[in-house]
Amino acid sequence: MIVAIVLATVVSGTTFGYLWVTARCSGTPVELSIAASPDQAPVVESLAEKWQEDAPEIDGRCAEISVRAVQSAEVASSLTPNWKADAEDPRIDVWMPDSKVWIDSAKTRQEVREMVSGPSTTVARSPVVMALPKPMAEALGWPDKVISWAELSRARVAGTTWAKFQHGDWGPLKIGIGDPRASFAALGTLLSVADANGDNSVAEAELGNALVLARASTVELATSDAFLSKMRQVVNTGALKDAGPFPATEAQVAAYDNAKPKVELVAINPDEGTVIANYQFLVLKADWVDSVRQKVAAEFLKFLRGEESKKAYGAAGFRDPQLSTQYAVGLDTELGMGSPPTSTARELPKIESVTQTVGYWTALQRKANLLAVIDSSGSMEEPAPDGSGTRMQVVQQACLRADSLFNPQSYVGSWRFSTNLDGDKDYEEMVPIGPVGGRLPDGTLRKDALDASIYNDLDPEGATGLYDTLLAAYLFMQEHWLGENRLNLLVLMTDGKNEDPDGISQAELIQKLKAAANPDKPIQVLIIGYGPDTDLTELKTITSAVGGNAYPARTGADIEKVFLATLIGSEG
Repeated sequence: MIVAIVLATVVSGTTFGYLWVTARCSGTPVELSIAASPDQAPVVESLAEKWQEDAPEIDGRCAEISVRAVQSAEVASSLTPNWKADAEDPRIDVWMPDSKVWIDSAKTRQEVREMVSGPSTTVARSPVVMALPKPMAEALGWPDKVISWAELSRARVAGTTWAKFQHGDWGPLKIGIGDPRASFAALGTLLSVADANGDNSVAEAELGNALVLARASTVELATSDAFLSKMRQVVNTGALKDAGPFPATEAQVAAYDNAKPKVELVAINPDEGTVIANYQFLVLKADWVDSVRQKVAAEFLKFLRGEESKKAYGAAGFRDPQLSTQYAVGLDTELGMGSPPTSTARELPKIESVTQTVGYWTALQRKANLLAVIDSSGSMEEPAPDGSGTRMQVVQQACLRADSLFNPQSYVGSWRFSTNLDGDKDYEEMVPIGPVGGRLPDGTLRKDALDASIYNDLDPEGATGLYDTLLAAYLFMQEHWLGENRLNLLVLMTDGKNEDPDGISQAELIQKLKAAANPDKPIQVLIIGYGPDTDLTELKTITSAVGGNAYPARTGADIEKVFLATLIGSEG
């Protein structure tokens, strides 16, 4: 949305104002173009209009300010030092993002690093909160109970419905997180949940926290603005079945509630703590931001730091740069706003950790097309390498936990293999491939069928028919390959080496795999060698024929790590 340009001539008595301005100034007016985050853009626009009422003159020229609302992440990714006057995108002289993190993000782009290297000034702040319809918050025990993103996420993944909280009419518990690549509120929430120990970094061991949040996020909207827009359509508590918690700034919740909606939102400081949106004023170092525009920017910043501007931001629900609420008359304490955030405030990790965590989230959101092929030969009854049960029991538990790794819209199917399971075939289908969240022809949920087959259909017997099974599975995945930016993945888990003397040889397998490979339909082949009898060198030789890989695993946790690393590291 483009906010209307504010001109110096827009004052009471337009004709008189215009004549008075031109009488004081000469030459072409100088325009300062500001890109502000959508939540603060209306405030900046009104303040720009107020500032211009005095017909500001800079170096003998009239100063004008235009303000447009644009998502901070969009500016961070689209800034270019090569802007030209005839470009489709409007010029940006001053950038006012909702967090310094977007400036740091832009600095990671070599071509714009110098462009955003100047000093930035905080003009306002607002805590990131959990926004939740008041009736739902009260059903969860608010304000007496501390509410946690992690707890709600685990409940959502477990299939919890609002019936548990005496509101079965609201249906399943739903959670919206947004896109951390596009929304600071979503980014701050992801980082506060992922960084469970609060050390301002996200370690590999903490990836499971991001995973649960990713899987719990069921309402696919990108930004807090989009969630708020959807909430405005809720006309009564009976329409809350499509609603749920989502991240937003305290100021955004205040603006929503001050508009007197049918169903109010409350601002909850979650158990994980909250990060602070610190609204910045940055003059770009660009060829088009000449000395006159720099002076205009300096004068307007001075105005933004004054008492009148602090009151305007406060009326809109923002806190001042010191996080004080002395000006924030727009905050309703009965709806959870205005509390001191010092005890729950979280620092953002370094930009490298932020980028890494967002990369994890992006990968975890990706849809897969997966066939899991599990060794059910007799040796799977032997003790596991770590002594935690039989090999089959450990693999079963790892497979059940791996279910949660995949996007609900992913396609998953399962086979088992040993020797002569289906006539002279060494493999047989357990669950046909299809959407994890879908149903089989008999009405059974596919996820339930997958879990049941892992428990009930993997009786260890026979030898290991590895080569024939792998070839058949690869050809099957070629036939069932899916595009739409999906990860097409064949995962085979085995505890041994090929033991079928009547099947194809290793050389024949490699030859047939290479012949079947189609660069237009890439399939990632992943073999997990579980146990001391696996020949990892042999498995790597086989998978390298089609650009895959083989990994050793001693524990169920090792198996899960391989799955997670594959999801995170896969491209194209």
